Amino acid sequence: MSKIKKIIHDNEEKYIRFLAKLVAFDTSVIRHGEDGQEAKAQEWLAKYLENLGCEIEMFEPDNEKLKEYPGYNAGHSYVNRPNLIATYKGSGGGKTLVLNGHVDTMPSGDLARWKYNPWEMTEEDGKLYGLGTDDMKGGLASAILALQTVIESGYQPRGNISIQSVVDEEGGGNGSLSCIVERGCNADGVIIAEGTNMEVFPVNRGCWLGEIQVDGKPIHASLKGFGESAIEKMVKIMYSLDELEKKWMTTKRNPLLAPPTFNYGYIQGGVAASTVADHCILKFEVDYFPSEIDKYGCWHKVDKQDVRQEVEDHIFAMAKGDPWMKDHLPKITWFQDCSPFETDTSHPLVQQLADVAEEVTGKRVINGMSAGCDARHFTNVAHVPTVVCGPGICHNAHVYNEYLPKQQYFEAIETFANMIMEWTN
Repeated sequence: MSKIKKIIHDNEEKYIRFLAKLVAFDTSVIRHGEDGQEAKAQEWLAKYLENLGCEIEMFEPDNEKLKEYPGYNAGHSYVNRPNLIATYKGSGGGKTLVLNGHVDTMPSGDLARWKYNPWEMTEEDGKLYGLGTDDMKGGLASAILALQTVIESGYQPRGNISIQSVVDEEGGGNGSLSCIVERGCNADGVIIAEGTNMEVFPVNRGCWLGEIQVDGKPIHASLKGFGESAIEKMVKIMYSLDELEKKWMTTKRNPLLAPPTFNYGYIQGGVAASTVADHCILKFEVDYFPSEIDKYGCWHKVDKQDVRQEVEDHIFAMAKGDPWMKDHLPKITWFQDCSPFETDTSHPLVQQLADVAEEVTGKRVINGMSAGCDARHFTNVAHVPTVVCGPGICHNAHVYNEYLPKQQYFEAIETFANMIMEWTN
């Protein structure tokens, strides 16, 4: 048994208690990140990391400094919502590494639908249940405990290691953007510890979040033929976008990623069952590739503005063929931009982490991430090679009875610890 593996084995219960303590803090975002409650958890983590010998920085994101950057999401307050950067100094001459994780979670939702209290981590059948265990307090804890394991092993890294515990990832990622813009990021590599089933993800799909508003002509339901139902017009728009999605699925390819898709996440319209709907609002998500293979078999980079324009053009082309909508065109607004990221699969960060993960887990998988995450800020703004790898899986995120496999939690600690030693040497 290696020294790292033995330290983890001897401290399993201690490491479980650490994650349970982190889960016990309610750090759920409010109104999709417009506000939050991460401060107490961040203060606890800061003290813990300071005791490990890290230099600590805590600061609240500054909207004025962020607003000019791509991927910024406006309208969020950061009063009493500090980011935490903890840096363990190396002896010099080695490559630097950032391990990034978000401390915020989605809200719990209906507590009656939880098997256990979301903020009291409960172990059952090898699963660690609790809000944030999968997304992504398990990954954040793994990164912190990996650094602790390396320190306790007596290994002295040559390069600096930074732990970033960021706020407001669930609201769009301003926390990580703030770390880059306000504190700089000159690292040689970044690992985002989101749940990937311990596979290595050097790429993800981007997404736009948008809203469509349609006006109708209200009238008594018994005279429906003399009115125009905004709900029915919205259904036409949804069917039209389904056609565009099918076209994309058959013409766009990226071997590491799931096909581009639309998701209709919220719809509201009308005032009563007895009245033809006078309005309808749809909130939706468009997922797209960062790069793709065109019809000639050539790779090309995707412009996110082209994606947005194609969606708008498709909707308006359909609407102009409708007798009512051609004179009452839908109103389209875009309220969140989650750009994709991409690091070349041949980069040493990707290959070395895949090798280390294989040593620990027995599998070597380089894949793509369907969901958005903070990696985009590090590649697109800081221009630093970045990968996503961590314990958990997207299927267990944003769900009732969220859980993290216990064994994978320990595998993540070991993988990150080994990567710290190899990368910073």
